[in-house]
Amino acid sequence: MNSKAKLVLLSFVGLFLELCLIRWLPAHIFSIGFFANVVLIGSFLGLGIGFLLVSSRRSYEKLFPLLFIGMIAFALLLGSVNVAVPPDAQTWLWSFYGENRFVSLLTIELTIPQVLSLVYIIALSVFVPLGQRIGRLMQEFEPLLGYTWNVAGSLLGVAAFALLSALGTPAFVWFAVIGVVYLVVTWREKWALFGAVALAAGVAAVAVVESSSTWSPYYAINTQNNVEEHSLEIFVNQLFHQKAVDFAREPGLYDKYSTPYRWFQPEKVLVIGAGSGNDVAIALNNGATYVDAVEIDPAIQAIGRERHPQRPYADPRVHVHIGDARSFLHNSRVRYDMIVFGTLDSHANLSITSSLRLDNYVYTQESLREALNLLSDKGVVVLLFSVPNEWIHTRLLGMSRAAFGENNSWHVAYGGDLFNLMVVGGPGARSLAATNPLFGKTFSPVPRLADTIVPSDNWPYLYLEHKNIPRLYQIVIAALLAISVVAILAASPLRHHNLNPLFFFLGSGFLLLETKSVTTFSLLFGSTWLVNAVVFVAILAIATVANVVVLRRGNLNPHVFIAGLLVSIISLYFVPVAPLLHFHGLVRILVAGFLVALPIFFSSMVFALSIRNVRSVGAAMGSNLLGAVVGGFCEYSSMIWGLNALYIVAALCYLGALLFLNKKG
Repeated sequence: MNSKAKLVLLSFVGLFLELCLIRWLPAHIFSIGFFANVVLIGSFLGLGIGFLLVSSRRSYEKLFPLLFIGMIAFALLLGSVNVAVPPDAQTWLWSFYGENRFVSLLTIELTIPQVLSLVYIIALSVFVPLGQRIGRLMQEFEPLLGYTWNVAGSLLGVAAFALLSALGTPAFVWFAVIGVVYLVVTWREKWALFGAVALAAGVAAVAVVESSSTWSPYYAINTQNNVEEHSLEIFVNQLFHQKAVDFAREPGLYDKYSTPYRWFQPEKVLVIGAGSGNDVAIALNNGATYVDAVEIDPAIQAIGRERHPQRPYADPRVHVHIGDARSFLHNSRVRYDMIVFGTLDSHANLSITSSLRLDNYVYTQESLREALNLLSDKGVVVLLFSVPNEWIHTRLLGMSRAAFGENNSWHVAYGGDLFNLMVVGGPGARSLAATNPLFGKTFSPVPRLADTIVPSDNWPYLYLEHKNIPRLYQIVIAALLAISVVAILAASPLRHHNLNPLFFFLGSGFLLLETKSVTTFSLLFGSTWLVNAVVFVAILAIATVANVVVLRRGNLNPHVFIAGLLVSIISLYFVPVAPLLHFHGLVRILVAGFLVALPIFFSSMVFALSIRNVRSVGAAMGSNLLGAVVGGFCEYSSMIWGLNALYIVAALCYLGALLFLNKKG
């Protein structure tokens, strides 16, 4: 096999493995789901160190199969370890962590920073041999041409993983793909047989451990029949997520869910976060003649369709929509008498580069206003939530009051199962409150709440008490930065001053642009795996186009493109994307695509023009990936200043790159 094919295939393995671990590790190691970019940053660091070791006399390439099976074994072991959850974790899921686990085999307990540090070390270690081998293959080509083949392989890796996600394949298939492709490249090596045995053992271990799991595009799902409560319990990533209730045997829950229907008699109902079907069943039982059920996870909806005791999805009055809630609200033209926001308590992050959860864009004042605009003259919005503490309770009430208007939102608190807060608002509620004094005996008006932070599309962090980086995140970031510094100094030639500052800053800025692109498209088109896959494919495709342009016309001035880059970034900071939500789908795609793609293209052109003249492609690529590590940590600044501020941080990174643009490296 020639070097070009090997480079493409190993680049495929690198990107495919990165995506695989980002999805697989949270299914076994608790708390990773809320620090998803820890795996991303660790993989960047490992690849970066590998690139910096290109000129080393010591070869680590043959260690990949051993590290691969070690990573799988260690992750499965960590999956049974208890995690000590601090009281200020600020992620409500963790409030119920102890009693909500699907399985717990070991009594060992670790803190979240300890667990994340171990995962970080695992992730970076397995990528070092890949980075070294890819870097050595790239050295056999002119730098820009080698980088182009590297991007091509990465592009194929994203596309292949997206395809397997669409097909709902289990995780052992992903690992099998990695093993097969890697062995195709290395089958003539002396250690190929050992590698094959190690890779096969890893795949087999995953297949056995996950034999009872179903993989959706978002979670590993397990189910359990609760005979005592006559219900079906659904666990995602081994944590309790929801329960399909047999309302015929649980009259108390039936009455609780039916509270709004005792006051309103809706014909057309929209259920946001329909899940296994509880809210759909209640709507049908209370006389709804038309129900739109929106659920982002096809596997969970399928479980509800097949196994919910009431079989609500089999009713012809129900119309199922698999997709993102905000996207549906953008595009729907139906007027509803009731819109129910089910308990959309996501257990996973939005994407590999973002700290946003799948449900973040649902719980913003803009989202509730969009729902309000879809109501009929007698319509009402109903918000259900399982509130773990007082400050989230206050925030939800403040968000509802901000969205529905002063004196136009009411709430009732409950004890007990599944949810403990219900908020209603809209013209139907306002009319009923004015004409029926009994309404006020069930629901209380939402009072004016001073100093309440209201989540918005720019700061959609429902689960953060303050606009800051929580103490837990600070500890984790500090620990991972310390590990990064030690790993770089101990294992790489950076001690010989091989860091290329130009590519370091380019890497930091590009990671931030990538993160902002993902969050922008998620707002405009939905927080789905498909949107994320399309964005990553598009970014890599743009990089490929830029490489081809530079290969054909290499005499371009990089200062022109970095100037265009800075102008486009600043323009995006000041130009809001929210108005694009009102455009027709195709117009929205074209305009949003152009605005988001423009700085990505300029950045790719600067990178392509810079890398063609480097003396050491290993040092350049390693520095770029180490810069991406820093950019990944900088992403957490959005918790303080909002997502839009990432453009400013990216602009500062590119200004740093501008200082070194004319220096050879």
